Amino acid sequence: MRVVLIIADSLRADALGFAGGAAETPLLDRLAADGSRFEHGIASAAWTVPSLVSIATGTFPHRVGVSRWRHPFPARRPTLMSAFAAAGFEVHSVVHNPRYCFANMGFRGTVSDSEAPDQVIRALSAPRGSDRLIVIHHWWTHLPYRNEPIPRKAWRGLCSKIIDELREDPDNAVPRERGRYAQAIGWFDQQLLTRYLDAASASGDDVLLAVTGDHGETWGDSLPPGRQMSHMYDLHGRWMTDETTRVPMLFWGRGAAGPIPAGASLGGFARGVDLAPTLAALAGVPWPGPLPEPIGPTLVDRGIRAGESLQLDGVALDRQLLDGSPSPVREALTVTSYNAIVPAKYPTSGKRMWRRFSLRAPGRRYTWDGQDRYRAAIDIDEQFAPGAPQVRGLGSRFAPLMGTWARFARERREGLGPGPKLDPKLFPRFAEAAVRRLKWEDDDGGLGGAADSLAESMSMTGYME
Repeated sequence: MRVVLIIADSLRADALGFAGGAAETPLLDRLAADGSRFEHGIASAAWTVPSLVSIATGTFPHRVGVSRWRHPFPARRPTLMSAFAAAGFEVHSVVHNPRYCFANMGFRGTVSDSEAPDQVIRALSAPRGSDRLIVIHHWWTHLPYRNEPIPRKAWRGLCSKIIDELREDPDNAVPRERGRYAQAIGWFDQQLLTRYLDAASASGDDVLLAVTGDHGETWGDSLPPGRQMSHMYDLHGRWMTDETTRVPMLFWGRGAAGPIPAGASLGGFARGVDLAPTLAALAGVPWPGPLPEPIGPTLVDRGIRAGESLQLDGVALDRQLLDGSPSPVREALTVTSYNAIVPAKYPTSGKRMWRRFSLRAPGRRYTWDGQDRYRAAIDIDEQFAPGAPQVRGLGSRFAPLMGTWARFARERREGLGPGPKLDPKLFPRFAEAAVRRLKWEDDDGGLGGAADSLAESMSMTGYME
């Protein structure tokens, strides 16, 4: 069996063809028709690193304490990768930043670069009769929406130029970037996903596929009144709305208990934290599996020890996918970290690190910031047109909502601060190909805390020409 999880960066739910979006996605449209999807998929974190942590662990990121890859990972915390490995699956992590992505977790299997499609295809190809989990993080749907590797310095320059244009000339820049975004998604569907699915299916073994996003994307729709586009985190990370947190949750193929039914669109919420337990259940893999042995210099011994209970937030939605019933999840929490509000700052305190929370409930969203005491609640018209949700404010009717604000405060108090930032020498360079492409990588994608010059990046990573 091939179990394939594709996480496309910045992929919002309403961008795809079958959802009425502008992207031309004939393969995803067919997979949606032949498989099942949840109508409301919600990312459990508002930007990439904590979202991938939530997907891998089935736990909200503020309970794990990792918001960049150079934060140590809690020892004995199981992951999607460790659970499948314990069940006898080969595990492959195919990521856009192989030096750092998932590397602090202690185990991520065989690692490949998702910006090299041939490496993705090799990971998906396996001899008949072998069981393999392949986790793919596709990055080219991220700003600047270019379907090719870009040197870090050029990437930062392109992104800065686009953000300036979105701020200074939104009437022209927003439609242009929306179009480029749709083209990048369509290119992935038509040029890569077709090849990937062929490779996974070539042996004739069963394929179980899940497609989602790590978060959504916006080009100013989500900015509060009076705010201007100033940083990439304004596209995703800072402002938690349906544009920035609602993602596809599509399942296709055949699992251990049989095929995913065709054409089902399921109600309720499916969250990022639900992906690991759901895939495990569909594949017949025990979740969360045995607690990993605490080995490796990137792990911190806290929170989980042998014999102690393990707090997990995700639920398995396999029964709903197989019988077509709605998800029992009636609300979906999304968390964001301090650096998404104040770029390049990573506090050591858990209360400061995890400061903004948002809860998506049927027809309503609540958002709370524990540091500046910001609170908002809006009603949402569920029949919104793609990209333009209709909202009406709840005004000053906050008295009945005090229980929600108190819940956010409790969540914030439970947040774990990150351990000391790990020495980059613990993350050896991935391959000479990365050097040839001048991929000077910071662990958080260059969004905060990264060196601004190529020379500084070379010094930080230890790469030499």
